[in-house]
Amino acid sequence: MTEPARRPLASPEGGLRRPTVLVADDYPENRRLLYFYLRDRYEVLQVATAEEAVAVLRERQAAGAPVAVAVLDLNFCDGMNGIEAVQAIRRDPLIAAVRTLALTAYAYPDDRDRCLEAGFDDYVSKPVFKAGLLEKLDGLLGAQPLGDGASGEPGAVWISRPDKGV
Repeated sequence: MTEPARRPLASPEGGLRRPTVLVADDYPENRRLLYFYLRDRYEVLQVATAEEAVAVLRERQAAGAPVAVAVLDLNFCDGMNGIEAVQAIRRDPLIAAVRTLALTAYAYPDDRDRCLEAGFDDYVSKPVFKAGLLEKLDGLLGAQPLGDGASGEPGAVWISRPDKGV
């Protein structure tokens, strides 16, 4: 896949905005965990099926409020799987440019390659750890998000200053 554009995210009003991340997983516990990992840095949308994910991406794009990254589980209990979803996304000119992150329990190098070949921009295996997920999203966005993911205040950044004793 191509490298992400390196630019700050701006709102229609001209100020900086928090990027929107869509989390698609059929297990509510997984969606809740990812929401808690991401909520300080990103606007987080959640859906339970791959079909819903594709629909939300289309709706948001058409409304002028696009999703920056879609985090898609590979396996859903019913309907379309994550591979089929990313292929549908890549075929749709309206949403083909959306960044996608595969989320799966499959952790072998061949599994990562299979996801990338299917059209995902990157891959993260379960169990998902906050720092690793944030790093993957930062890489996909190519921009510094607002907030550090550690505080309860969106937009707040904690800076360590070892030379100042802080």
